[in-house]
Amino acid sequence: MSPQKFQTADDEGPSPALTPHQEGLIVGSPAPAPAPVPEARAAMTRRSWYVKTAAADAFQKAVDDIHHSTRVPKHEVVAALLEAAVGQTDRVQRKLGRSHASHE
Repeated sequence: MSPQKFQTADDEGPSPALTPHQEGLIVGSPAPAPAPVPEARAAMTRRSWYVKTAAADAFQKAVDDIHHSTRVPKHEVVAALLEAAVGQTDRVQRKLGRSHASHE
């Protein structure tokens, strides 16, 4: 079904199209094109790791605390915490190496 156009009384050209919709017709101009997705958002991903409940709860609390105190979006808080953790890779590796060696 193509949109119908009607002449307006002031003769400024056709009125906005009647756009088909699930529940009938919507009068007005078509919705504007969506804004381009920012590059940072387009590069986002979702991951899943199996982890101790206490560690996951502590991480979630840290995310929530930072989000509520700064109002920074949670995905940005999670990214900042992960980046900080990556900065501690050597320290964590040494700790885990000692921990693993003491269990053997």
